[in-house]
Amino acid sequence: MAVKTILAACLFSLAVPAASLAAPVSALLKTPTANILNEDRVDLTWAYSTAPDSLRVDFGDGQARTFPASVTTARHAYRSAGRYDVVITAWKHGVADQQSFPNFVVVGQRPLPGTNMMFVHHSTGRNLIRDSGVRSLLESHNSRYGTGIKFWDHDYHSGNTFTGIIKPDSTVHSDWSYGEEANDIQPDGWHTVFCTGSAFLDSLLNRHDILILKNDHSTGDITSAAQLQTYQIQYLQIRDVLDQHPGKLFVLVSGSPRRPEDTDNTRADFSRAFYDWLQSPSFMNGHPNVLFYDLFDELAKPNVAADPERNMLRPEYRRPGVPNDSHPNTFANVTIGPRFASLLIRLVDPDWIGELTAAPAAPPAPLLLGVGNHPNPFNPSTAIEFTLTQPSPVSLDVFDLSGRLIRRILGSVRLEAGPHTAHWDGTDDQGRSQPSGVYLYRVDGGPASVSRRMLLVR
Repeated sequence: MAVKTILAACLFSLAVPAASLAAPVSALLKTPTANILNEDRVDLTWAYSTAPDSLRVDFGDGQARTFPASVTTARHAYRSAGRYDVVITAWKHGVADQQSFPNFVVVGQRPLPGTNMMFVHHSTGRNLIRDSGVRSLLESHNSRYGTGIKFWDHDYHSGNTFTGIIKPDSTVHSDWSYGEEANDIQPDGWHTVFCTGSAFLDSLLNRHDILILKNDHSTGDITSAAQLQTYQIQYLQIRDVLDQHPGKLFVLVSGSPRRPEDTDNTRADFSRAFYDWLQSPSFMNGHPNVLFYDLFDELAKPNVAADPERNMLRPEYRRPGVPNDSHPNTFANVTIGPRFASLLIRLVDPDWIGELTAAPAAPPAPLLLGVGNHPNPFNPSTAIEFTLTQPSPVSLDVFDLSGRLIRRILGSVRLEAGPHTAHWDGTDDQGRSQPSGVYLYRVDGGPASVSRRMLLVR
């Protein structure tokens, strides 16, 4: 018996060298290194002494994400001032190595400018406010906490059915306008407003504390690298002007993405690159009166290279029956509107750490149906079945109960509508058999995600 035990131990040590069990992080860096304020983005970059199988980053503010070994950087927005410990857990051959970096991110409080807000927008912004009841959400917070938020918004100047200014009490003044500049809210237009001087800018600065400046949806369709560079130069010059008004707070809001019929991969990728740059630490850091709201990312499909609809309007957010209309639908607005209102509240009430919610309308149809596996329990393999109601990129991953990624079966593979079957043979990504126990599999199809348990019995 003793001989068998010793032999088993020797075989194990030969198969998995002790030095390779742990996969510690050898370095962790952050950008920016200082002057971080609430709502700022922080880029974390790490390196390994030994490449892990997977890795999980706990950002210290209640948010955590799991990454495959190929990913070595992440961007995270810290909503509140404070000191945050970053904890990284790496898995190698089933062994977890956890490292804590105390007080790694120190976030200061952004100056509070006042409670009078003006949101300059066009139709996408108008629908977002109306469909989700942003004004009602803000008024409810005022009533409960006494914050005194005054929310104005400015639609087109002229040439459209919707024009003029709406006051905080919802009174519509279609004949009130700060100027014809309201008709052009893409980068060229904002550059004219801020860098050439105008009565429009004077009205904004003299009447409001917080200026929420949305880009038109045309920026979801940037045509070339040259146009992207022009937009970046224009916004650097705009930022120089914003720096001259430290008593005001400027919230830059991205435009919305376009439907596939209205753009292509190159243009949509340029748009993603523009908004990634506009919220980057290199653009934002050191400018305490400037922040960013990423409406584009809220509405767009993820930036997955294999997806022909990447960085375009998500299918469930498209208006049915109008293929060339890139306005997000009611479901999108009801889903995202409370998040937008939550940001506005945090700007004047930093002690409030909640998140507004609304009961969203049902999307046009569920994307994933009939998710299950059989046999269950199983040995040695099981079939995982699901049905797509429309074409979509699909990922299928297997995890253990601690959340460690065991096996990536499908990695954002585009599948057609209809039934599909994938198989798991009880091994990890290196082909090693896994022990008996309960495992989780997760099917991600576009915005839909379904997780189920399965039991492996050896």
